[in-house]
Amino acid sequence: MRLVQSRHLVVLAGAAALALAACSSSTSSAPPTKTFGINATGVVHFWARQATDGPAKALVAAFNATHKNLKIVLHLTPPNDDTSQLATAIRAGSVPDVVGLNDIDVPSFARQGALMDITKYVNALSYKSALSPGHLQLATANGKYFGVPYLADLSVLWYNKALFTQAGLNPNDPPTSYAQILSDAEKINKLGHGISGFSFAGDCQGCLGFVMLPSLWAAGQHMLNGPLGQQTANVANDAPLKTMLTDYQIMWSKHLTPVADQTQNGLTWGQDFEAGKVGILPGDYGFAAAFKTKQQLADFADAPLPAVDGGNYSTFDGGDDFVIPAGAPNPSGAWEFIKWALEPAQQENYPTEGDTPVRTDILTPAFTAKFPYDAVALKALAKGSVEFTLAYDAVYNEPGSPWFKMFEEAVYSGNVKTALQQGQTNIQSTLDSVKS
Repeated sequence: MRLVQSRHLVVLAGAAALALAACSSSTSSAPPTKTFGINATGVVHFWARQATDGPAKALVAAFNATHKNLKIVLHLTPPNDDTSQLATAIRAGSVPDVVGLNDIDVPSFARQGALMDITKYVNALSYKSALSPGHLQLATANGKYFGVPYLADLSVLWYNKALFTQAGLNPNDPPTSYAQILSDAEKINKLGHGISGFSFAGDCQGCLGFVMLPSLWAAGQHMLNGPLGQQTANVANDAPLKTMLTDYQIMWSKHLTPVADQTQNGLTWGQDFEAGKVGILPGDYGFAAAFKTKQQLADFADAPLPAVDGGNYSTFDGGDDFVIPAGAPNPSGAWEFIKWALEPAQQENYPTEGDTPVRTDILTPAFTAKFPYDAVALKALAKGSVEFTLAYDAVYNEPGSPWFKMFEEAVYSGNVKTALQQGQTNIQSTLDSVKS
């Protein structure tokens, strides 16, 4: 299994552990600004997720090779155990200095008072306006910053230019609406010989949210709205959501997608596209790491995920935020490392590790020429977003989530109206139960 695929499989947050962690945590006050993060010494313990270990390993090796008075020690947390390990460390009063935390998990820790307030340091960054907006939003609580973007794992629309050409489509005109996705998929599907017009990970809750939600955001809709603790579901009357689910149902019922999509749990997500058998695939930018042959590089292209009705685009601001746990032994050293990691010299190397920079000002002609696939993702980052909630896993990612039940009822059972009604009720119930 390619590492990139593991990021969007079902991830269960360590909710119980986090609740215990809250009993012994308190937000740290920010140290003086003038010397903080400058010429720090000693050791910085950095915890990063195995799912995003490429940049972490590269950054630590490069930093340690160029900084003689400050050493970074890396600890990788295993999948599905990153939040529980951190919560346990907080509860025990023995925390790392800096953590690369999945950005959707940051609000829970920030709200529990488990992270250091770094507002004054973030505001002092000259490039703050170029940082990923979704990552920053998830690191914000009560108007204060408790984290800063670390790396981006973004969703894009992959398409096969060779199949577009064979189907009589313009290979330089990727879909810019769901109507065009459906129309193009129908034409490509007619090629036959095992070619499918469209493909999706139909048994992977996280994968579906990762690629479908951005088209709603680009259309000006969020499924979860309101302040934390008082959130409401926007499902039954969400017109773009109804259109998108209907189009997925049409593509499924007309056999424009592989039959195996219904049981695709994310473990081999994208491999049918890599084999040249699929025309259009909403997926992870990181799929690009598997494109090795000249033919693949010539045939495969990516575009931003379009708004359902066109006219705009977005991306899922997935990835990680840097956070400094409250009570960290060396917060100054942690901030020095963070600032260094966000410098252009380091950011520009992220694509070689399968991830995207978190600074949109990195998107230069030189970057685009060197990393054309990632340039598309980085362009979309400026319009990227997230669902800002404490209930993301419960609503979208967990087995039997209300999001996935709604998708199944709409797409596989063909009952879009019923699915939306049930989705409204069940998602609202979930929001209420987790005090989102």
